[in-house]
Amino acid sequence: MSGTVLEREALKLSVEEKARMIDALWRSLDPAEQKAVDRAWLAESRDRLRAFRAGELRALDGEKSLKSVEAEL
Repeated sequence: MSGTVLEREALKLSVEEKARMIDALWRSLDPAEQKAVDRAWLAESRDRLRAFRAGELRALDGEKSLKSVEAEL
């Protein structure tokens, strides 16, 4: 299957299916680089959770946020 056909088919997937595909493709890249990215995301997640618990960040509705991003694309 060509990249163009694959891309067109991938865009037909649900948000959840797209996220799983992105994750699978990302994990297929350089494992050493992936570990560094995973550590960075873990640190970012912990920092955001701390800020949320401290009242420095507010929560957003995930579905509404994704629809907003999709609309902008």
